[in-house]
Amino acid sequence: MKKLNLNEWKGRKHYEWFKTYDSPTYTLTSTLDITEFIAFIKKQNLSFFIPFLYLITKALNEIPEFRLRMMNNDVIEYEVIHPAYTVMTHEGVFDNCENQYYSDFNVFYQETKRAIDQAKVGVKTNRPYNDFSTLDQFYFSSLPWIDFVGVTHPIPKDMTISVPRIVWGKYYQEGNATKIHLNMCVHHGLIDGYPLALAFIKIQEYLSSPGSHILFGS
Repeated sequence: MKKLNLNEWKGRKHYEWFKTYDSPTYTLTSTLDITEFIAFIKKQNLSFFIPFLYLITKALNEIPEFRLRMMNNDVIEYEVIHPAYTVMTHEGVFDNCENQYYSDFNVFYQETKRAIDQAKVGVKTNRPYNDFSTLDQFYFSSLPWIDFVGVTHPIPKDMTISVPRIVWGKYYQEGNATKIHLNMCVHHGLIDGYPLALAFIKIQEYLSSPGSHILFGS
């Protein structure tokens, strides 16, 4: 990671303004067409969650603003951001789970599946929630039982406030298309409307051509 020089950073004005707000985060929900994605994972005999998580993590890493975090009085930029996500355990409750992001889908799939399988049977990592040493994450969650058009997020008053939070619901049919609602909650001091819109556009691009981004083999 690197610390930004605030005097030279183009986003300083927004950052200085919104960091003083009691509630500096905002959310946006957009509809994504996942018709091609669903066809692809069915053909490859893949489950939904891991390829979907991979494509979103890959896309968001391409937007520099999504790699910015607030650390004490500094703004830092990470080279790569990793996924942290909720998993339903054998006890019927959600727990936090995480793994490294790998651009190689095969490695990402194996590492994510291992982490999920361990979390489901209650293997504990002893990592505290809102761990300040892991700001290089996206916080993911899903509600695959219901569709929704809006979400609010509980936001702590600590440095993890600058971590983007992403959640999706149940996908549904609309005519011949399969669609899903995706919600993102971001800190306005780091991510304004333009990079947020670019993130949704890039995610849709990846979902529309999954075979170009989910590659198999060595």
